[in-house]
Amino acid sequence: MKIGLIGLSTDKTINWGSQATSAGIRYMLKKQYPNAELIQITLPVLPFKKLKLLRRYNENTLVNAILSDHLKKVHYYLKKLNMNENIFDGCTHILFNGEGMIHYKSGYIRVFMGLMYREKKQGKIVSAINQTVDLNNNKLLEKLLVKVYNTFDFISVREPFSYEYVKKIGIQNVKLIPDAVYGLPRMGKSEVDDIVKRYNLPKKYITVTGSSILKRDKKSLVKMRKIIQYVQEYFEISIVFMANAKTDIWLAHKLKNEFDLTIIEPPVKYQDAMAIIANSEILIRGRQHPNIFAYIYKVPYIPLKGNTFKNEGVAKLQDYPLLPLSWDLKKEELVTAIETLKEQERLFPIITIDSFNILPSKDKKYENITHRKF
Repeated sequence: MKIGLIGLSTDKTINWGSQATSAGIRYMLKKQYPNAELIQITLPVLPFKKLKLLRRYNENTLVNAILSDHLKKVHYYLKKLNMNENIFDGCTHILFNGEGMIHYKSGYIRVFMGLMYREKKQGKIVSAINQTVDLNNNKLLEKLLVKVYNTFDFISVREPFSYEYVKKIGIQNVKLIPDAVYGLPRMGKSEVDDIVKRYNLPKKYITVTGSSILKRDKKSLVKMRKIIQYVQEYFEISIVFMANAKTDIWLAHKLKNEFDLTIIEPPVKYQDAMAIIANSEILIRGRQHPNIFAYIYKVPYIPLKGNTFKNEGVAKLQDYPLLPLSWDLKKEELVTAIETLKEQERLFPIITIDSFNILPSKDKKYENITHRKF
């Protein structure tokens, strides 16, 4: 079995969530299919970067070809978009890690659907996993996803809002499997301590992140400054800014001297980021994966909104007592949220991925059971 893994790659990404998710997928695949060969597929850069209308024309024509089952045109327009026919040569199975890709603002969603459609037509086994599906009620994208996904051999999403959404638009054979990060082995306290020692951090500290809803502009800087000020006034201990997205890095450095922040940023990898969060008193965050890191290591967190419903979905999956708060919240709202966490006795029921049979063969069906253990 040769598995072509496509979607987000860890080759160049600075994103700790993407790194950890890919590591989780690889770890669980190795356990489930020890003799399988995993091949990371890196897509070529899309053309027409400066001719966006031309690129969109080719993408839309590709979508129409898929919807009309015109395979010859699908081949043609994939080629126009730099996707040659040899991308999956030698692969018996295709595994689509759709993290962040099934989104109405994704630059690759149409190309991914074209590739998956073509490979299914050529007899490959295709599985799609680890996805938040947010198409913002775009009817054409919904129709495209239903058309392609209903041909797949296995489909899973990672949080309840996506599960409800895909069922509503007409994708039937879908399972809810938490983000692959939950499948990674847990670090012990001594391992966490050894990692944290390398960074010469204060004995006690708060961790914070930015959010996909923020930008590199004055307005977002004001929002971030206000949150950090509230946190510092309440806790009166040091703040460590966990920054691995370009926006977060920009915000952190703009505010570093004003609040005497310690900044953790690339080239730091996800394992160290996870350990630093695991050792913090509380996490104030607007990004999905630091939230998951905190939850796994039983660190309370205050969730803030992102640019999609994935943060809400994660909180619902975790049965967490707080839903994401607005970045325009008042200090009293933040204090109330913190006090709410103090009153909770059971914040962290264990979330497990009990089976990773995600690549069904043609002659055997697998069942995948996922549940929380309390």
